[in-house]
Amino acid sequence: MIQSGIFGPAGNGIEYDSGYSMPEKLAETSSAVLYRVRKAGKYFIIKTPKEESGQSIALLQREYELSIGKSHPNIVSVFTYEHSTIVGPGIVMEYVDGRTLAEFLAEKPSFAQLRRVLEQLLQAVSYIHRCGLVHNDIKPDNIMVTRADNSVRLLDFGLSDNDAFYLARTLGCTPQYASPELQARSQEIDTRSDIYSLGVIMKEMFGSRYSRISARCTQHDKGKRYANADEVAKAVRRSDIRPKALFLLFAVTAVLLPILYGVYSVNAEQARITAAGNAEAEYEEKLLSGIENSVDSISMVHYALVEKEKYYEFAYNHLAPYYTAMGEYQTGYLSSIKDSRIYSVASARYSQTYSRCLKRIVEQIESLPSIYSSGLSEEEVEFYRTLIFDGKPFVPYSPE
Repeated sequence: MIQSGIFGPAGNGIEYDSGYSMPEKLAETSSAVLYRVRKAGKYFIIKTPKEESGQSIALLQREYELSIGKSHPNIVSVFTYEHSTIVGPGIVMEYVDGRTLAEFLAEKPSFAQLRRVLEQLLQAVSYIHRCGLVHNDIKPDNIMVTRADNSVRLLDFGLSDNDAFYLARTLGCTPQYASPELQARSQEIDTRSDIYSLGVIMKEMFGSRYSRISARCTQHDKGKRYANADEVAKAVRRSDIRPKALFLLFAVTAVLLPILYGVYSVNAEQARITAAGNAEAEYEEKLLSGIENSVDSISMVHYALVEKEKYYEFAYNHLAPYYTAMGEYQTGYLSSIKDSRIYSVASARYSQTYSRCLKRIVEQIESLPSIYSSGLSEEEVEFYRTLIFDGKPFVPYSPE
C-alpha cells in the first residue's frame, strides 16, 4: 500500500553520485521505496528495494526488463536501471506531479473528468496487454492523475508477468482488487485478471453508473468477463449513448418515404411478373435484387450521416434510427410474402445484405475518435456530452 505525502531527506551518510540532488522519500510500498531526486534541473523517481536481498534486487531488475521500451502517454516512463544510485540499486523513472486515483476521487471530480480518466486508464491497460503483459496489481494507488491536466499514468509493474516468468515467483497482489484466480495463485492468469481489477475500480469511480459493465468485469468465472480492455471501452461508450425519441422520430421520418416507395415498387413488380406468368426463377431473382437494393439504399442514407460526424459518440447516435428503419422495412415488406419457401429465401438475402451494411456502418463509427480521448478540455467534453444525451447534432464548441 503506498503511503503518499511522505517527504523528507533519505538520511545521512549517503554517498552522492551521478549528479543527483539530495533524495526525498516520496512513497513506500510493501516491497520498495520511492525517492524523488533532481538532476540537470529535472525531477526523477528512483525506485529501490526495501531490502537489498538477492530476490528483491532480481524482482526489481525484472520489473525494469518488463517496463523498459514500453512507451505510452498513460504509462509512467522508465529510463534506466542503475546498480548504484544515490539510494542504492534502483530503477530511474518519470516523476509524476499528481495524486493517486483515490486522492483524485476524494476531490469529487465531475463526471466528464472521471470519464476521461477511465478512457485513458483503459487505453493504458489495452497497450500493456498488447505488449504481452498482465499488470496483476491495478489499483487506485498505482494509478496517478496529474495535477496539470488530470491525465492518467499507470505505474508499478513490479508484479507484472508474462507466461514464461509466472511460475518463477510468488505474487503479492492487493486482495481487494485481485481476481479470484490471482488470489488462488492459479497458473491460468491472463489479461482477464486485469479486467476484474478494472471492474472493481469502475464501481469505486462511478457507483451504479456502469453497474452492468462492472458486474461483467468482476464475474468469478473469467470466461464470462470481457476479453480485453478494448471491449470494456466499447461497452462504456455504448452505455453513454441515450438517443431521445424526438431525434429517432426525425431520423425515421427521413427514411420512411424511400422505404414505402421501395415496398410499393417491389410489390408492383411482384404483381406484374405474376400476372404475366413469368418463370418463378425470374421472379425470385428480381425479388432478391429488389431486397438487396432496398437495404443498400437505406443503409447508404445512414452511412452518409455517420461519415459526416467528427466523434464516435455523435456517430453512434445514428445506429438507433438505422435499426428502426431496417425494422420498418422488414415488417413492412418481408412479412407480406405469403409463400413460405420464397419467404425463407428472401429472409436469408435480407439478413446477408443487412449484416454486410451494418458491419460497414459500425466499422466507420468505431474508426472515429471519442470525445473522451481527443485531448479536449473538460468544458468541451461536457458541452458535447450534453448534446449527445439530448440527441442533438454536432455543433462546434465555442466558449463564451
